[in-house]
Amino acid sequence: MADTTTANQVQEFFYRAPEATSVQLVGDFTHWQSRPIQMHKRSDGIWRAEVALPPGKHHYRFLVDGVWCDDPECTIRVPNAYGSHDMVREVPAKPAAAAPAASKSKGKGRAAGRKA
Repeated sequence: MADTTTANQVQEFFYRAPEATSVQLVGDFTHWQSRPIQMHKRSDGIWRAEVALPPGKHHYRFLVDGVWCDDPECTIRVPNAYGSHDMVREVPAKPAAAAPAASKSKGKGRAAGRKA
């Protein structure tokens, strides 16, 4: 059985820049500018990218038309060596999968208040 506590989890990143021609997501998971992730612009001017990240803390920023930008939605920031701040995305560890014996309620539906 695979250890689900270290499995990568898809994280969504968004940046509002309707006038921008390019928005890239860069961070420790892209080796910063070595392998930037090109974000895709939606019709509402919000740029979006999905990245599968392992559990832990990940530092990132946005490059908007070549200019380093903060994530205005991110509340966790740490100073960096360049006199600005890196944003921090915390990816929690997934709980271990339930044991097969826990499926005794087969056919009785989902527990109240739980979403699939």
